[in-house]
Amino acid sequence: MIKFLTGLNQMLWGSGLVGLLLGTGIFCLCSPDLNCLKSFGLLFRKQEIQGIPVFQSCMTSLAAAMGTGNIIGVATALTLGGAGAVFWMWISALCGMGLIYAENVLSCHYRTGQTSGAPAYLRYGLKSPKLAGIFAVCCVGASFGMGNMTQSHAMAEILQASFQIPDWLTGIFIMMILFLIVSGGAERIGKFSAVIVPVMTGIYLICVCIILFFYRNNLLSVFSDIFRNAFGIRAVGGGISGTALKYAVSVGVRRGVFSNEAGLGSSGLLHGEASGQKPEFLGLCSMLEVIADTFVCCTATALVILCTDTLKSGQDGAGLVLSAFRLGMGVLADWILPPVIALFAFCTLTGWCFCGMNALKSLTVNPHCLKCYQILFCIGAFVGTVMKLEAVWTLADIANACMAYCNLPAMMLLIPEIKNRRTA
Repeated sequence: MIKFLTGLNQMLWGSGLVGLLLGTGIFCLCSPDLNCLKSFGLLFRKQEIQGIPVFQSCMTSLAAAMGTGNIIGVATALTLGGAGAVFWMWISALCGMGLIYAENVLSCHYRTGQTSGAPAYLRYGLKSPKLAGIFAVCCVGASFGMGNMTQSHAMAEILQASFQIPDWLTGIFIMMILFLIVSGGAERIGKFSAVIVPVMTGIYLICVCIILFFYRNNLLSVFSDIFRNAFGIRAVGGGISGTALKYAVSVGVRRGVFSNEAGLGSSGLLHGEASGQKPEFLGLCSMLEVIADTFVCCTATALVILCTDTLKSGQDGAGLVLSAFRLGMGVLADWILPPVIALFAFCTLTGWCFCGMNALKSLTVNPHCLKCYQILFCIGAFVGTVMKLEAVWTLADIANACMAYCNLPAMMLLIPEIKNRRTA
């Protein structure tokens, strides 16, 4: 069964989906019907907001994206794709800015009181309730995988390695605190994210800046390696390696997508409770989230690893990042980095619970179903701390791919309709 799921996952996440993500992103950036690059002035105008404040919805969305992928995921990307993966991560983020802008603009144009995000424009724009239902089911499934058990497992793993806290004890603590937050609905999740996300991001970036200051003499050579390896150029002889190029592109684009989630259709769900006078305003806010998530945080992690030259150590994941931070900060790294990673992962839990709740709302209005989802989501966080997650990761990847295949073609078909809806 595992071999079948792995093969299906590799097929779904092949070059076809990577090309579809990049192509749709370029289409969104260049589309005259969106004008996303010409609309930045809206960010500096006062907006009338209904529902939860836009800042809280942005922090909730950023919380869902800025999990362990920004730290541990980047380390894995460098291990698999080399320094060149960073360049293609930037390219995917640039395209992702267009994708996430379009997702939120379309969501605002087609959402109703019950349905928002991709389910809204799939149901009411594309006139396909079945496709909207498939997307919602996949989104709920992904919320339990990538947004839940994998995050709680990472928290338990790093806290056990750093402070010898038993996995089951971490699981119970996560389950209780998570239920206290998510049971308060969108408002409580938004308030929590608005406080924790900026603080944790600030602490992490301060640590990164300190390390990069000590290793500032290596920055020029690191950027040179990033651009050389991005196109498969060997350091010796100046030849071009097709295999290196393939891995750099594939790993970089996929890691960028997993980091900022642009193109999956989840962003509109995360902004579903906030509404402004102009849909373009929320679209632009979501573009800033991609900048903060990928261009800033993911790049910061990559630079620390490359500047400290720990990539050659043979380590991967959290161990690689921790080794890099230890070189720059000494024993302080053991007291700062693990709690930061754990809180980033916890923020992802709350953000994805909110995302899954909004996806479920598009399927049913029964409040008991939403309460059951919250309870099961919290139990899932406990389960994730005490089980092996190979199959869970694979299922989550498959669910993400299905979301993207539902979302991307629909966006390309519906974007020309935006101009008509503006003038109607």
